[in-house]
Amino acid sequence: MGLLDLLYDPDISLRSPEKVMDPATLGSARLTRLSFSRSMIRRAALKNWKLKRTLIDLDESGRGQIIYRIDAEGHIFHFVAFTNTIDESLHTDRVIADAWEITAALIEGELDQESLDFLTMEVPKQEEGRLDSRVLVLTRGNRSVRFYEYLVDQLASGSQPEPSLVGDAGYIMRSTAFYGNGKFGMRSFLGYESNHPLFAPYRAQFLAAWLFRETSYDSVEYCAQIRNPEKAVSFDKEWNHFFGLGNSTGLGLVPWAMKHPEEVNAWVGVRELALANVRKLHDSPERRRLLEKWIDQAHKHFSSFSGEDRWPWKGPDSLSEAILDIHHAFSSMTDEDRPFDALYLWAENQGPEVNELVVSLLLELDETPDEVIDEFLRVDTSVASDPSMTVEDLKKKFTENYSWLEQLDLESSAADHYWWVYSDHAEEPRRADRSILDPEHRDVPIDIALRLNHLKKDLDAADKTTKVGIFLQDFPNHGIAINRLMKDSGPYGEPRENVCDLNHLPLNLQRFQLAMYGMDNFKAQSTDWLRVTLFQGAPRIAELNADTSDDWVWPQQPKREQEKVLHD
Repeated sequence: MGLLDLLYDPDISLRSPEKVMDPATLGSARLTRLSFSRSMIRRAALKNWKLKRTLIDLDESGRGQIIYRIDAEGHIFHFVAFTNTIDESLHTDRVIADAWEITAALIEGELDQESLDFLTMEVPKQEEGRLDSRVLVLTRGNRSVRFYEYLVDQLASGSQPEPSLVGDAGYIMRSTAFYGNGKFGMRSFLGYESNHPLFAPYRAQFLAAWLFRETSYDSVEYCAQIRNPEKAVSFDKEWNHFFGLGNSTGLGLVPWAMKHPEEVNAWVGVRELALANVRKLHDSPERRRLLEKWIDQAHKHFSSFSGEDRWPWKGPDSLSEAILDIHHAFSSMTDEDRPFDALYLWAENQGPEVNELVVSLLLELDETPDEVIDEFLRVDTSVASDPSMTVEDLKKKFTENYSWLEQLDLESSAADHYWWVYSDHAEEPRRADRSILDPEHRDVPIDIALRLNHLKKDLDAADKTTKVGIFLQDFPNHGIAINRLMKDSGPYGEPRENVCDLNHLPLNLQRFQLAMYGMDNFKAQSTDWLRVTLFQGAPRIAELNADTSDDWVWPQQPKREQEKVLHD
């Protein structure tokens, strides 16, 4: 039995796809120990990766180069960052920018002068550049307009930052893209051998993101030292971990989720299997203490901030109160043989956000080895369809896998309100009112629910013995829907929604994916895009060792200087 087959094991009590793939549930997801950022840090610590900065050459404005070397399990990597300054008006979170304050690449191998000259020429060009298989990840971004210069000035004067001025966002620089997997000539993900330290999905991108975050710290501290060598200080212990890497995402994540059902099934499935494992656990003092520690850490994190709800999600104030409710509920379960299952069942009646917050806390008790998680997340998407299937076979698959379509009201006038298209100017995914724009030859075919609904009507009218190949000759427009129907992507491969509906909220699919990446601090900027923070609380590279713990998430906002004195 393969790992993915466990999702069909009747002896494992998994949550239903109807529950898990509901948009409100997906849109309430939070980072867990299974998220890519955390598994990358664990791998680096357990496998004794050695990371060090080998070059920093910046002027007082932060323009220049920073290079890091990574020695990981017999492989050598370098992260090479080129820093600049641009006018504030050129800052944008969108991928269509053509100027950035930092451009960088993660490469494999030794870095000689010829390689550095090549990177110096090509990396700042980003999409316009041409790279080779030594390059694993290409990234870029900008400084925080609000924070960067302020932080340099504070450290240069010998002071730490004022929390009320910089603590709400929690980043120094923002990334706007992490390209990999063969783009622009880089190495394909399939080019990693099975024993490669970056063999797991997205591990290369998250190593690059961690080093991007390190670059932001080093840049600020170095510039402060240049500006005032006699008085400048580095970040203290609290601030040294607090800042993460800023990021934002838009509509592009929705097409990804709809086009990759096998990956979505694996991402959701690994969480559901881990949750099922935890819910079966019997009570023990050690497990209770561990969960109570995480509940306490989450409460300290949310209560150290302040803020009202951030539509469509709860803000720090509400989350802090929710954590207290969770703690009270768990503390009352002293007579339960399986208190973790009891806590989950309690949470199911508290609304999606509290429910998924409890899920993220419970998953801290899971002990699934990282090697198993990595293998589970590597999925095979090359399964071929079977043209010998008949119309009757397809109709059976509808009954087995897509009966939930009947709940979407796909015949309503609102069901096909939107097209998904690529914009002419930026080739970015966009939603367009179907009555206003005809997207012929530009549409993004992710209207899966609508396509399957149209297919079902023609299947119902067809001879049930007709072979799929013959049926397609008469209905070539159903090719995408038939391929989707024939390929069983797993129980968790399909979000239970119609992304073309007038009331579709893209933020839900976006948040689920970002939580799986390991991002948090979700701040919606509209119905279509949001800002997040990555690696907030994570160790700096100089601190990484075999004893590095996995509990760095949910850091507290540092206190004001006078509060520290009173506290001490």
